[in-house]
Amino acid sequence: MKKFFYIIFVLISVLIFANILQNLPENIKKFENELLYFPSGKLIREISLDFKTTLTNLMWFEAVQYYGQHMLTDRNLKFLNKLFDVITDLDSNFLQCYTFGGTVVTYDQKRPDLGLSLLDKGMINLPDVWQIPFVKGFLYYIYLNDYEKAYRWFLFSSTKKNSPYFCKTFAAASKKKEGDYITAVKLWSEIYKGTDNRFQKESAKKNIIFILNESFNKIAKKSGDTKVKSIKGELKKLAFLPFGIDVKIYEDSVVVKEK
Repeated sequence: MKKFFYIIFVLISVLIFANILQNLPENIKKFENELLYFPSGKLIREISLDFKTTLTNLMWFEAVQYYGQHMLTDRNLKFLNKLFDVITDLDSNFLQCYTFGGTVVTYDQKRPDLGLSLLDKGMINLPDVWQIPFVKGFLYYIYLNDYEKAYRWFLFSSTKKNSPYFCKTFAAASKKKEGDYITAVKLWSEIYKGTDNRFQKESAKKNIIFILNESFNKIAKKSGDTKVKSIKGELKKLAFLPFGIDVKIYEDSVVVKEK
């Protein structure tokens, strides 16, 4: 019991002292001193033993405080990744630290290399969760605009136990964004066939019809006088569709509807 109170006293004193120092006017721009008193996760793990959860929570509070303070002031988050790395050294199963940390380090700290590295660390320590590869796919899609890698990570997350159906919808969206409408439609078809939920089924159907209309009109515009032949060629690739479609080819447009 004495050891517990000693650890708590030391850690709280350190955090308070560090907070006071970093807010002194003369230290505002000395970011390299901000984490001078922030201990490493491995060191804390060695001394905490039975009190790891309490210490992890205190560290998490400090990290969130650091993030919020700098986002409201100078937006300099130079040490943000260090904080999350320390916390996940201390508690390797802290899922929220990987997902939130990976996101804000990539987007707000503007260090996608470090953000993705934190997510990789999470996938090593928590290989069975769907959330971490999903966030990695999301960052590739939104921030890095690498739709092929986004597709791969979304699809990978969909293979995890208890993964929600929208993992595949994001994978489909990535392929559509990349211009691969066939794979996008295949993924929506899998969602359509794999669910009994009426809302999900209707959503999948609408997306299939929307993608086909958009894609066929682009193909027709590029094909010119051979658009009928081109569209018929595309239809041969769609034998996997889970429902019938009716395609009307007009002079200036193509209209796809469910039969």
